[in-house]
Amino acid sequence: MADSTVKTDAMIATQPEYERMASWPYFMWIVLLCSLFITILIWVLSMLFNAPLEEAAEWAKTPNPAKAPWYFIGLQELLVYFDPWVAGVIIPNQIIIGLILIPYVDTAPAVQGYYNFSKRKFQFLFFTFGISLWFFLIITGQLLRGPSWEIYWPIIDYPLGGYEWVYPGHPLKASQAKLHSLSLPVGITISLIGFVIGMTLPTLIFKNYFKKLGIIRYSLVMVHVLLTLAVVGKIFLRLFFGIKYVIVTPWFNI
Repeated sequence: MADSTVKTDAMIATQPEYERMASWPYFMWIVLLCSLFITILIWVLSMLFNAPLEEAAEWAKTPNPAKAPWYFIGLQELLVYFDPWVAGVIIPNQIIIGLILIPYVDTAPAVQGYYNFSKRKFQFLFFTFGISLWFFLIITGQLLRGPSWEIYWPIIDYPLGGYEWVYPGHPLKASQAKLHSLSLPVGITISLIGFVIGMTLPTLIFKNYFKKLGIIRYSLVMVHVLLTLAVVGKIFLRLFFGIKYVIVTPWFNI
């Protein structure tokens, strides 16, 4: 009897202080109604607008460019800046692992289940930045990439939404970029310096945030932050300085 009383007291002590509400049936009814509304909306749109299908495929003619569906075209755009194993495996896995870690690195667990910007400013801003970066890749690949995966500006180079990538009689673009890679010592040195500064500088500027997280959770958060910023940095180096790879080895390139 005493053991059950101790367990009950421990369970009450670990319960959250805010008011709770059962998910069934209130929340599930909202989910069901939203699902029905979206289904009806998709039905209506499908009856009013035709799907933007391309011409029939020809076995002897490969389209230029061969584009992935819009939800995968961000990965296809990443292939411009990274090796396939980085763009198609490492970066998507890093995104998934980062999303899984969100509940475990939350600095305001007392308000879980509620939208609270004041106590999650960094999380809100960084997540918004990551989503914006992903849609930037999608928009670039879907609307700006043309034959040979070159940048074609809308209206100037081709009619946006038209059936031809370029105006009749206009030649296709040929890449004029002269790409080069950094030497292995220089690439490793720059990467290590950036990693060390990225890991230590926030501990000096945002001391309160570091104290809230602790060394383990801080390390998990900052590794993902630095990897995301590294993707942006690599895109910047490729577009503005023609740097193809920062680290080149016989086994992998970054």
